[in-house]
Amino acid sequence: MRLHTHDYRAPDTHGIVDGAVLMHREMARLLARRGSVVLHDLTSGPDCVAGLGGDDVVYAGSGPYAFLYHHWREVTGGDFRIVREAHTALWSGYWAQEELCAPLVRPGDLALFPTAYTRDLFARHFDSVTDGGAGGGADPGSAVAYPMLDRLPRRAARPVPPPGRILRVGYLGALSLAKNFDQVLSVFARLHRSTGGAATLVCAGKPNDPRWESARVHADLRAAGVPETAVRMEGVLAQEELTGFFEAVDVLLFPSTASRETLGRVVVEALTHGVPVLAADIGPAVELLPARNLLPTTLDTATTFDMGRVGPLGRIDEDLLLERLLARDFAPAALRSVTPYTDDAFLRALEGHPPAPPEGADTTLPAAVRVPARTGPAGDAAAATGLFRDFFARRDEALTAALDARAARTGADDPALRRIVAAPERNLADYRAFPRLLDALVLPPLAYTLEAAPTGAAPTGETA
Repeated sequence: MRLHTHDYRAPDTHGIVDGAVLMHREMARLLARRGSVVLHDLTSGPDCVAGLGGDDVVYAGSGPYAFLYHHWREVTGGDFRIVREAHTALWSGYWAQEELCAPLVRPGDLALFPTAYTRDLFARHFDSVTDGGAGGGADPGSAVAYPMLDRLPRRAARPVPPPGRILRVGYLGALSLAKNFDQVLSVFARLHRSTGGAATLVCAGKPNDPRWESARVHADLRAAGVPETAVRMEGVLAQEELTGFFEAVDVLLFPSTASRETLGRVVVEALTHGVPVLAADIGPAVELLPARNLLPTTLDTATTFDMGRVGPLGRIDEDLLLERLLARDFAPAALRSVTPYTDDAFLRALEGHPPAPPEGADTTLPAAVRVPARTGPAGDAAAATGLFRDFFARRDEALTAALDARAARTGADDPALRRIVAAPERNLADYRAFPRLLDALVLPPLAYTLEAAPTGAAPTGETA
């Protein structure tokens, strides 16, 4: 087997905080160290797959661009396997990727997902995720593999301070409404009051709104009776700084119900550092954590969500979270499923021997999602590939003409799209730029809703 992939060691990722970007870079380095890969530049065009045959495998580990390889395989008459990935859930980038790839998937191709939850979500909407096969397993068209454990420490589960002792609470991730960061602050303020001040909070991550800047957070918590000395705002931490963060906390809160959430890399990182995690009982955390550490979550069934935007799909039960923290009623750190997160499972998947999917995944959220068919003409991989070529070859006149035509067709212009075209750089690692143009110029808008589970349905992560 000869393996080919984009050289992700080179792109400038400064200022881009994204677990998938980190994973893609780590995998490029892993494969390069093994000496078993031909590295290429995805933006150079179809020449990177010219001449590939039956012994070749292309690992599309560079973001939501696998449709390029599938299209190039058709136009070059290639006969090679493609391993693609989906690293976000209800987001247009990877959703559009699967739409564009679906007609071009062949037997032997494989789709990799970070969790069984994400795999199930896509499989319910795309036959391409379960058709074909790379051999092995009951469903060889897809697998769960997200290698990261081999680059993380493996610490023993940390003892939790008993009730009455100071509890050090941590939060790591984007400071955003999508991840229910406001609920973290609300519950901590109540915890601090209920314990007479015997609680501290350490937050690390990038604020996505002025209300989450350090000064504003401290001011709001002071108004709730929490002194500034009880809360530490760390900002964005480098990977090598995470050990220090986890040594400073006793429990991590992960109330995220973000529409794009597929893993919660920070959950795995916390568990390997021996720190227990309390999380929403929907989505990826269900298959990662003990049931005792999952928090009841109410889905938002009243909103029509835009596939191009990230937002919270529900809210956790703050009262129960407070009770768990006060009573220290949660299980020690333990990762329920290990195999999918190892290098060996990932490498075997590339070879055509994917691991069986983990058991006990969330079934509630995938069953609740309703994604109607797109209205308007369907996009195709050829048009998407042409747009990709124009964008990364800096054919700005073609992009501007396409935006002009869109404005004339819709009767409205979009300054944000104009800014993307006017930006001085083209960065493959910026998953926000090109996918937005793809949504606007190739694929019609897409929305989705959540439907409440019927009365008597099985609980989250269980079958009836």
